[in-house]
Amino acid sequence: MSEWIDVAAADSIDDGDHRLVEAAGTEVAVFNLGGEFFAVENLCTHQSVPIADGEVDNDDCITCPLHEAQFSLRTGEVVSPPADEPLTRFPARVQDGMVQVGTRPLED
Repeated sequence: MSEWIDVAAADSIDDGDHRLVEAAGTEVAVFNLGGEFFAVENLCTHQSVPIADGEVDNDDCITCPLHEAQFSLRTGEVVSPPADEPLTRFPARVQDGMVQVGTRPLED
């Protein structure tokens, strides 16, 4: 079972924006998508560059800034190559107005 780490007040992360936090030695990017929060390891699975440096589109996709692989932030799945492995996801929740991320990756 995951422990929970406070990230930021939920109202301090704008829609489409993110915050970075360390969870059990892993840098995790926590994104606000229309008031829902999703957390992924901050590494593109194609070339290990920070995925949070990419652009988030109007839905839930993030584009890697290096080779333009696209991923769903909701599911971690690859939407467009050259990546072929999904992003590692972490649990995220809002508790008493605070965004929190779990310390263990989600298992699919």
